[in-house]
Amino acid sequence: MMRMRSLAGLTMVLQFILIKYLYPFPNFMQDSYNYLRSAATNIDANLWPVGYAKLIRFAGFFSHSDHLLIFLQLFIYHCCGLFYFHTLLALRPCSKWLQWTMFIFIFLNPAILYLSNYVTSDVYFIGISLLWMAQLFRLTYKPTLLLLSLHIVVLLLAFTVRYHALIYPMISMTVIVFCQYPNKIKISAIVTTILLVGAFILYTTRQTETHMGRRQFSVFSGWQMGNNAVYAYAHIPADKRSKDPVPAQFKNIHSRVNHWLDSVPMPQRPHRPIMAFFIWDPGSPLQPEPGAQNISDNAAHLHKMAQVAPLLNDYGKYLIARYPVAYIQYYIWPNLLQYMLPPAENLAVYNDGIDTIQNVAKEWFHYKDNHVYKRAGAELQLFNFYPYLMLMLLLIFAIGWVRYLYQEGRAIANEHFRYALTIVTYYWFVNIGFSVLASPVVLRYQLFNMIIGATFGGMLWDMKVYGK
Repeated sequence: MMRMRSLAGLTMVLQFILIKYLYPFPNFMQDSYNYLRSAATNIDANLWPVGYAKLIRFAGFFSHSDHLLIFLQLFIYHCCGLFYFHTLLALRPCSKWLQWTMFIFIFLNPAILYLSNYVTSDVYFIGISLLWMAQLFRLTYKPTLLLLSLHIVVLLLAFTVRYHALIYPMISMTVIVFCQYPNKIKISAIVTTILLVGAFILYTTRQTETHMGRRQFSVFSGWQMGNNAVYAYAHIPADKRSKDPVPAQFKNIHSRVNHWLDSVPMPQRPHRPIMAFFIWDPGSPLQPEPGAQNISDNAAHLHKMAQVAPLLNDYGKYLIARYPVAYIQYYIWPNLLQYMLPPAENLAVYNDGIDTIQNVAKEWFHYKDNHVYKRAGAELQLFNFYPYLMLMLLLIFAIGWVRYLYQEGRAIANEHFRYALTIVTYYWFVNIGFSVLASPVVLRYQLFNMIIGATFGGMLWDMKVYGK
């Protein structure tokens, strides 16, 4: 155990040296500039949750070196990964090949290394999620008050980093109900979780009103709803669209959407893979000011986006209710396929394919100019194979689970592993539903699931080798 812990630390340092040699500058995308602006202004609400911006600001308290931030988020991930790894080894005996396979997927994963060089919340959130999941496992067989208290803290932390954590409280509270705590403690933990999450939502709602002019919890969710619905609506034939009466409040936006659809032939529309085109592209008909530049760090434009977010939320719901079959056919079904074969997206490109960055990054990291460079790039083609790896791991987990169920795996497995597998299965069903319905699925959102699939898929197939 100590040898693997030391090896994880050594490989982390070596990987950090390697990634900074190949990529002297961090990787930036749209999200990055919004996080950096949130950190620079120290605001408590923006287009994305500000938990990661607080991490940037924390690192900036010591140094504005980009190397410190990248090392910090890689270090946090590895610490959380170690906790998850040791928790897995405590669930049941594992063969050597399985231990090393899990070690590689957690600590030597090229996607995790490359993503750690991004100024984005992804690796930070994956690390927190591994810690959250490992704590859930331990709650079932080591139910201490300290662990329960720390779990609630980690749950709230995840909630501040990524809105995907909206599903975490429900999963945590369900697990707590079945843990071996006295009923008073269970009730207290659930009530505390609800109060803390509720307080965070109320605080964020007020801060959004203060900084962005509209009282709402998430500006991004309204835009996401509009984006998803327009992806499906784009497939409605023009003759049906022209006859479509709309409520008065949607006439302006609906007219712009139809005009855009009439002027852009179907082959030129961004319908595969499903992404966030209608949120970020300056030419999107949903933009309050078409042609705006540097949207993610354009405070005036983001303020306008916040103003129309509730309208887009209602407009998206209207389109979905008006064309439910088209929504299922052209958004939900393709997005479900993307869940199994998630596009590499930003993982297959450095700095959005350009060699310049926005001013907020230059100012925060104290760069001399706006230019960045790299010493590599061809290896990024590796990530184009990751979608197939994700599909393979899903199949390994699913087939292993069926094999476990029908070959009396429950009789072979010990209680700790049975509880953990139940939690993972429950999580995966909830995650699939939320991911497919909420937003387009891309590879970097699936890396946590990939680690879960690799580790538990391996443990299911390893079960015949080691019994109780």
